[in-house]
Amino acid sequence: MTTQETAEGSDNGMPYFDGGDTGCGELLLDLLLFMKKQAGDCIVKVRALDSGAPLEIPAWCRLTKHELLSSEHPIYLIKRTSPQKGK
Repeated sequence: MTTQETAEGSDNGMPYFDGGDTGCGELLLDLLLFMKKQAGDCIVKVRALDSGAPLEIPAWCRLTKHELLSSEHPIYLIKRTSPQKGK
């Protein structure tokens, strides 16, 4: 299954990233690229079926400084933080 991305795919219009059953390594790289395209401080709905997602997505959020708002596998809500100037 390939990763699907849409800005209109969620039930309330928030950006939606569907990682499907993609393995966490590829999923997190694709999610990083997707998040870079989003407006600062927006909330992204993520669907990730991989069994490692409950551990990997929270760790990825800590590393990237994005805020994990909800973690109910397979659905995650992540608030994109604005990049710090000069970093």
